[in-house]
Amino acid sequence: MSASTERQQESAPIPDTTLLRALMELERLSPEGCLFLAPLRDPAGTITDFECLDANLSAESILGPIEGGLSGQPLRKLLPERDAVGWVAVLCAAETSGQSVSAELSAARPDNRGEGWLHCTAMKLRGFLVARFRDVSASRRTDEALQRTRDRMVEILEGNPGAFFSVDANWNFTYVNERTEGISGSSREQMLGHSLWEMLPKLAEAPHEQVLRRIMAERAPNHFELKLPPDHWYDVHAYPSGQGLSAFFREIREQKRLEAERDALLAREYSLRLEAEALAQHRAKELFAAQEKLVQSEKLAVAGQFAAGVGHEINNPLSFVIGNLHFAMEFLEGLGEPLPDAEVLQEPIEALKDARAGAERIRAILTDLKRFARADESLLGPVDVREALEFSISMAMPHIRHRAQVERRYSPVPTVLGNEAKLGQVFLNLLMNAAQAIPEGDVARHRITLTTRMENARVVVEVSDTGRGMTPEVLERAFQPFFTTRNVGDGMGLGLSICLGLVQSMKGEMSATSRLGIGSTFRVVLPTSTQPAPMLTPMSAARASRPKRVLVIDDEPGIAAVFKRIIGRSHEVVVVQSGREALALLERDDKFDRIFCDLMMADLTGMDVYEALSSRRQNCLDRFVFMTGGSFTERARTFLQTMPFPRIDKPFDPEHIRTLVAQAPATAGPRA
Repeated sequence: MSASTERQQESAPIPDTTLLRALMELERLSPEGCLFLAPLRDPAGTITDFECLDANLSAESILGPIEGGLSGQPLRKLLPERDAVGWVAVLCAAETSGQSVSAELSAARPDNRGEGWLHCTAMKLRGFLVARFRDVSASRRTDEALQRTRDRMVEILEGNPGAFFSVDANWNFTYVNERTEGISGSSREQMLGHSLWEMLPKLAEAPHEQVLRRIMAERAPNHFELKLPPDHWYDVHAYPSGQGLSAFFREIREQKRLEAERDALLAREYSLRLEAEALAQHRAKELFAAQEKLVQSEKLAVAGQFAAGVGHEINNPLSFVIGNLHFAMEFLEGLGEPLPDAEVLQEPIEALKDARAGAERIRAILTDLKRFARADESLLGPVDVREALEFSISMAMPHIRHRAQVERRYSPVPTVLGNEAKLGQVFLNLLMNAAQAIPEGDVARHRITLTTRMENARVVVEVSDTGRGMTPEVLERAFQPFFTTRNVGDGMGLGLSICLGLVQSMKGEMSATSRLGIGSTFRVVLPTSTQPAPMLTPMSAARASRPKRVLVIDDEPGIAAVFKRIIGRSHEVVVVQSGREALALLERDDKFDRIFCDLMMADLTGMDVYEALSSRRQNCLDRFVFMTGGSFTERARTFLQTMPFPRIDKPFDPEHIRTLVAQAPATAGPRA
């Protein structure tokens, strides 16, 4: 090696391998091609080529398969000589200037589809260059096609028999065909760049100017007729074009002459057409209204069937969930004080309390589902609206805390005549709607305000928010079933409709006011109760009753286990899991003080058991209590309405079970 070559190599910068490896890894999966290159110099120091240090997958795909890969290859070997010249020029410019250099370079297509183009950006780093490029062949071909299209359009417009022009947003001419010169009396050179109103003053007259300005403002096409002296009529079609508009003039002098001859006929035809259109619109509105009613009816029917089905399927497992939670809490409370390992048991006890509260909430929701399915109304009693509000706040707070602060404006009010679970569902739904109307991230600015007060001897509860509000059109339909402004999948539009039905079932009223961008207020008005709110006693009299014999007929094993836990320590509980088994048992032994029978079972229903006993064991009938998770047949509904025996709905209250057992007259007593 000569001394000059050695000096040249010594002076050449050494690539920063750490940076090179980092960039290689960063660009490995980039959709754009990327080459890492080092300059190759002759003994005199002149750059003759560039060596590819590495390349990403996209580079190999764009440049085409190269035997042995791209790495380690000189650039002139990777590209045809015609393409390599342009690449080397760009890379030399980046190497020499130290600045980023971009250019579009021709490139032969690796798939033999002809010539292509690559947009390349080269940048010099520490001892090496990075060349990133992407295939712009399609955009280049598109641009060329657009240019050919423009040329063709100009050819068409110039050969058009009518006048044509375009103006920009300032009403200055940007294109004028030859025919327009005859209308304006000026050459296109005089018109281009000058105002439309100056060169064609006839268009500045009303109503033509108004139509043109409306087209420019509303960006919608329109047309009008224009008469120019001495007797030329034109049909002018104008439409938005770019930031301005374009207009085409078609001469209609002959048409105008024919129109004058048949004006009377056209007027008559037009009148008849208007009458026909009015009649068709009227019939269409009637048909649409009938269709809407049919759709609403079908939706409500399907929703009712769905609600009843869901309630029935959940009722059985929820019954033994609530019963087992109730039993576990009673067991722990019955251990007395002090509890062993009281601190250790404290958290499990709290967890059981929370689980029981959640299960009771599910039971309340199921009750409302059954109501939606046209089940019986729940009994009404005295309810403290503030307690119902506080419970609803605790349930909704995970959705509120990131959106707004809760402000309470409680004035003293008496209890209302209502249902605590239903009121809780109404208030929870209103709080959730209020939270969803407020965007996240600005808690300090937004409020959800809860107000209670007396008005005209009734209790008023208001839930107000500072959310986005509703338009008058949306507010008018807010309580309609299945109406929602949310996205598909975010809700069925039944929430406010169900809430309205719940409030009305409690002899109350519900309304709303709203202002778009200001917020909404939902107002619930309820009658007061003349009775004090019921007080919960720590121990029911049912627990103190003497032992009884109880028969449980249910095909759900979990129900039997719950009955044994609830009353099994104080009473004898016998369980059968089918109607046939119950009949066989009662034939042998009918000495039971209370018989709990499921209404709907697989083999024989509770109604079938009752009918069989009516002819053979009538003395058993007055001890029956029927259990139901929802009646689905006309026979079942009629049976429940006509039979005078007690009935309990699943999921049942364990305390209610004990009361029914305690109130049963003793006929046999427990067996030894």
